[in-house]
Amino acid sequence: MGLKSRIVKALGIPYGEVYYRRTWPKATLSIIVANVIVYLITSYENFFIQLSDYWVNAGGYVPALASDPYQLYRVLTSMFLHGDIFHIFFNMYFLYIFGRAVEDALGHGRYLLLYFASGVAASIFHTAFSLLGGLNSFAIPAVGASGAISGVLGAYLLLYPGTSLSACFIFFFYPVCFSMRAAFYLIFWFATQVIYGYARVAGEVAVFAHAGGFLAGIALLPALINYEKVKTYRMLNYFKRLPFLILTYPKVRGLSHTSKYVLTILMTLVLLGSVYTTYASQNLGEVKTLNIEYSVNGSEIRDYVVLTINAAGVDVSGVPLDSTRILLNRLNGADLLYNESKAGKEVSLTNVRLDAKVRVGNRYVNVVTYIKTFKGLYDSRGFLTYGSGTIETQAIIISGSNVLTGEWLTYDFNIHTQDVALKDLTQVTSFISAVTTLTAIYTVLKKDSDLALVGEE
Repeated sequence: MGLKSRIVKALGIPYGEVYYRRTWPKATLSIIVANVIVYLITSYENFFIQLSDYWVNAGGYVPALASDPYQLYRVLTSMFLHGDIFHIFFNMYFLYIFGRAVEDALGHGRYLLLYFASGVAASIFHTAFSLLGGLNSFAIPAVGASGAISGVLGAYLLLYPGTSLSACFIFFFYPVCFSMRAAFYLIFWFATQVIYGYARVAGEVAVFAHAGGFLAGIALLPALINYEKVKTYRMLNYFKRLPFLILTYPKVRGLSHTSKYVLTILMTLVLLGSVYTTYASQNLGEVKTLNIEYSVNGSEIRDYVVLTINAAGVDVSGVPLDSTRILLNRLNGADLLYNESKAGKEVSLTNVRLDAKVRVGNRYVNVVTYIKTFKGLYDSRGFLTYGSGTIETQAIIISGSNVLTGEWLTYDFNIHTQDVALKDLTQVTSFISAVTTLTAIYTVLKKDSDLALVGEE
């Protein structure tokens, strides 16, 4: 075993050699080089350890912005951004291991089409399933090539299910090594994405984007594969294994019955999720997306927030970032974020002391807020369309049943809001996700034996 093999196995990740590398994998290597260059450019401010916040907000894919044509560039840019050095390392490693074989089977052009189409599909699935994580999941930027690479994994599963992968894990200081079929490993990986997604234990990792890219890779493969090339590869592989030439040519089978059964169950779960999000989106009311840029006590922050307006007003308690939630709580408590009496008006305030009514649990607490400057423009409903200014306020510390005041905070802020047709966006992306999943199910059940170069059985 070579040094590279020993190192990779020690990391506990799969290691395997692909079968057909008759052409130089220039598309795979070009993608890797492009991603590395982009990572170096976007992480140098953080000593190449992690992506800078500027690039996350400028190029990350934000589901709530998908309905804005001017923001669609994020679907592409997010594929070349990676959160930290481990993120890009493992993504590029998996692309290198699996991508070369898929590129060789499809050819450079079709391989690139599969890669980028899977990345787009991953964004669509991520948008459709964001509803499962709550409204603010629509406002969290997603970065990484994982969705596109997942499409490559899906194609690899159908092309090479019978190949072997090896892995080693360190268990109480002892290496535990084993080999497994590619089909088993990839189906197990897909299962973790589906389970983690529904269990919501993956944090901010866009696991349904991974699942969506994987399904897209499966669904697209029949349209991209060169069937004559498949026959040629099968013939070459068969003759290579024979000690002498015979005139019979056995049929290469694809996935095993067990693999098909497990895959179908997992894909059906994803399909049911698409149906559920379509139904659940019916209950979405008026939704606003807030693009917020502010500085607080010397820290520069840019954030996206999704809020709904209902009979009770605006609830900002679900905003993830504490500093953003404090700012919006104070503006909302001072009736500067939403107030029907301000509909269609422009409001200016200077040196005003207000008691912002902030909700804490089931009660409200008045928090002193100084409005040094404020200019706001309101829409026909009374929601802030554009606002800027400077405020001073105190943080609230909750200790049991007691509410204490903390440090003073000074905010300089700019807020832009826009309406989001989140119901329509969710329904459209859920429909596309359902069609993609159904196509993948059909491909696994009916087309696997036509696509396999190295069958599982």
